[in-house]
Amino acid sequence: MATKEEIDLYRAVDEMRRLSASGQTFSLKFRKWDRQRQQGGDLVTIPAARLRPKASDEQVDQASQKLFFTDTDTGRALVCWTILITAFDGHPTILP
Repeated sequence: MATKEEIDLYRAVDEMRRLSASGQTFSLKFRKWDRQRQQGGDLVTIPAARLRPKASDEQVDQASQKLFFTDTDTGRALVCWTILITAFDGHPTILP
């Protein structure tokens, strides 16, 4: 099975914005942040997500470093650290 081409993480986030604005969904994989060990934890796979409005840094600590989205399968509002996103629509993400 062929692996999909890698995508720049920030380009992936821009594409997430575009898809969400047009009412479409995207798949997303990210690592949870383990505060106790201060490292990435379990891998989470969201098959269908849509971005939601971002909070300000005054409302949520370090909000500018996080991705705010809705799991459209469950309706749950979720947040992940942008830097811990590992895949977008099946494409592995890389840092520029």
